[in-house]
Order: sequence, then C-alpha cells, then structure tokens
Amino acid sequence: MNIHAARKYVSPRTRPLTPDEQETRRLSYSLKDWTSDHFTEDAFTAAHEMAQLITAPCWLVPVPSSIGSTAANRKLAEAIVYYLPTAKIMDILTRAAPVASSCQRHRTAKGPLAVADHHIRRKPGKWIPMHEGERLYFVDNTTTSGNTLAACRLAIGTGDGLVFSDARLPLFTF
Repeated sequence: MNIHAARKYVSPRTRPLTPDEQETRRLSYSLKDWTSDHFTEDAFTAAHEMAQLITAPCWLVPVPSSIGSTAANRKLAEAIVYYLPTAKIMDILTRAAPVASSCQRHRTAKGPLAVADHHIRRKPGKWIPMHEGERLYFVDNTTTSGNTLAACRLAIGTGDGLVFSDARLPLFTF
C-alpha cells in the first residue's frame, strides 16, 4: 500500500524537535479533535498540503477513529475537497468494536495492533461507484505503523493512504 504523507512526524522521545517539527506535532494532534477551537484552521492547513499529493477525480474515505467515529477525518476530507473540488467523499467505514488508539499504544510501548485487530468494516449497504482512472485514498491525520490504513484497504479491497503526518520509523538499509 502506498501512503502519501504531507509531513514526517518526529517523536519528541527521539530528540529535541525543531520548530517546524513541533508545529507538525501540534497540527497532528489538533486534527484528532474536530471540536477543538483551532480544528477548522488546522484542517485547512493540513488539507492544503495533503491535496498537493494527489490528483482528482478521486474518492476520499475517512478513516474511523479508535472508537469508530469518522467525524474528524470526514471534516479533514471536506477541507481537501476545497482544494480539489472534483474529489468526492464516501464515508463508508466503521469499526465493529472500539480499539485502543494507536497513539496511546505507542505511548505505553505496546506496539501496533495487528491489521485484523482493528475491526474496520464497510458500513452495511455502502459501496463506492468507482470509474476507470479514479483513485481511492483513506484520509487520516497520522500514521504510526500503517496497520490502520492496511485494515481500511482490507475492508474495501483497494486504496492508498493519505495522511497529514507519517510517524513510521525510517527503514534502514545497509
């Protein structure tokens, strides 16, 4: 699966952060809570950068939060559509059961959930009328392992990730 990320997320546990990295961290956390005072402004900041990574026409599918809500990522997808008006949103995913958030699991050194343990499912009766040449992107604020996005792809059968920040550790090659 391809994951398109506007910014690299650097953990403050690895080293002191630059001002730009601190802002990436702030924005990444802000995008989790659509009820916060700065969400709309921050969503448009992130959406502008994310929209530059893809082309439309395409489908944007909001990723469900750990409790199954797509509200924050749906609003992020709506902000992306502002910059890519021919993109379409299909709120088609949910979770069969809540899970511990990836953020919390990483903070407590529990590691990522396995793909199947995300319990991501397509909502009953929902499908995407894709046409030739259209792409599908799963919209999320941050990816930590890629497993949530992989679970979304497993539920739909196709698609790439589109995230504001990527917290996956770099792969080392020798």
